[in-house]
Amino acid sequence: MDAPQLTLGIAPSRTFPGNWWDMAELCQRLGLAGVEFKHELPFILPERWSWEMVKRIGSLARDNGWFLSLHGPYTNIGALLPKRWQHAVDEHCEALEVARALGARTYTIHPGWVEEKYCTPELLHRCREKTREALAKILAHSEGVRICLENQNPSEKEKAKAGVSPEHLRGLVEGLPGVMITFDLGHAHVFNGRPEDFVAALDPKRVGIAHVHDNSGKEDTHLPPGRGSVDWETFLFRYHAGGWGFPLFLETVGDERAFREGRDFILQLWEKTLAKGGADVQG
Repeated sequence: MDAPQLTLGIAPSRTFPGNWWDMAELCQRLGLAGVEFKHELPFILPERWSWEMVKRIGSLARDNGWFLSLHGPYTNIGALLPKRWQHAVDEHCEALEVARALGARTYTIHPGWVEEKYCTPELLHRCREKTREALAKILAHSEGVRICLENQNPSEKEKAKAGVSPEHLRGLVEGLPGVMITFDLGHAHVFNGRPEDFVAALDPKRVGIAHVHDNSGKEDTHLPPGRGSVDWETFLFRYHAGGWGFPLFLETVGDERAFREGRDFILQLWEKTLAKGGADVQG
């Protein structure tokens, strides 16, 4: 039997110094399997983005068999004011046109939030309902691109967020079988220190893509894997033993060196996991 394959890609953050084409070239240089692009400032400034670039990337991805994803804009799909909510939904529907042109398989979207300073349980409940309503509308425009709801960063205290825990996410996607999950490992590590348990509580079959990065467990710092306190050996054991299979995309801050560091760490540990067969790793 062939050894399981690991789909490893990159999801550059706002600190990345180049444009989308530079990300595609970086993926080639690193010998990786895909890119998640962010449809957000500064990458969609007119001087850094064009439809021609999108077409070139889509062609390159098809030639290389890449897994492409698009991360939608950071708009609030749980906004309580109708005009703001509609604007957020419209931005995502427009971004989905780009996802389709790229040939993206997945589309990452964040749940809604309420400003902490005036949030109440009732307002947060309404925010979750507006998030579900937005997801249903966005799903109707997806045309084959898998909509993936991301678990949010729990350390950003100025916002009360609708989708931090596995329970929150399950509630948000209940009754929306077409909506999957973007599992953010760093956010999960801040939440409970055991990202592998977070995935298990979600249902791994519903995870469409994962963002992988490291931190101390206290705040979301997007370090390369191996620089924080994530137990990567246990996570990769559970990933391998469970046959999870969803692609892992490095979402680290910094330039090419950070992605190379993260790639090398994950691939070396993956080879170790395969060699051991996971037998002496406790998860």
